[in-house]
Amino acid sequence: MTAQNVPPLDFSQPFVDSRGFLTQWASWLLSNIYDRTGGTTDKVDAAHSLASNAAPATTQIVANGGLQVGGDLTDNVGVALYRAKCAVADLPATGNTEGDWAYALNGRKTGEGSGAGTGVPVWWSNGAWVAADSGATVAA
Repeated sequence: MTAQNVPPLDFSQPFVDSRGFLTQWASWLLSNIYDRTGGTTDKVDAAHSLASNAAPATTQIVANGGLQVGGDLTDNVGVALYRAKCAVADLPATGNTEGDWAYALNGRKTGEGSGAGTGVPVWWSNGAWVAADSGATVAA
């Protein structure tokens, strides 16, 4: 099974028309995603089986913990997207690895005022949590 790129998103195009129906662009995009994830064949399930069989038996993938030594993958595969999901003040300051991701629940996106953050993904870079949308140290 060869990988196929999903077409780039064009966010300038509307997703639904004034009647609430998918636009031609949105229909095309969803059709492409459907085709590339297997259509009537579940490529996601197939990829899961391949990945589970490829991972060493001593590696366990756990939510909020990343990869850890020990444990068994049998019927226990979770996806570790974020190291933490909490307020900016509670983001872990130690034990982070360059590139770790977290979600700052009250982190400010570009344009949000002090104390009015609605949440932003962040990553650990050079000793600080950096907001994904701005590249600046995250603030509440």
